[in-house]
Amino acid sequence: MRVNEMFLAPIITCFLVLCGESDLFAVISSAMTIYTAWSEWTRYTQLAFEMQNMLLTTMLHGGPQIVTNDPDYMPYVYADAVFRLYARRLRSWELRRP
Repeated sequence: MRVNEMFLAPIITCFLVLCGESDLFAVISSAMTIYTAWSEWTRYTQLAFEMQNMLLTTMLHGGPQIVTNDPDYMPYVYADAVFRLYARRLRSWELRRP
């Protein structure tokens, strides 16, 4: 997060405008920079929430099942299966906990 462009620049720009020390081009440039920083941050947080939603939905349904006959990818398939088994056991242990 770019704190200086999201929070400090609007404060400084407003202060300079109120004091009469800023010209039109500086205000426009600052406003565009502030808008870009806020729009990028908003898009980033939106994508983060979408990714979290997809991850939780995938975990809820047991995730995509990886299947392959390619020997190059077999260790990854095995690791995925072992992790799923561990996660399933961990989840069942948490449900039994008082």
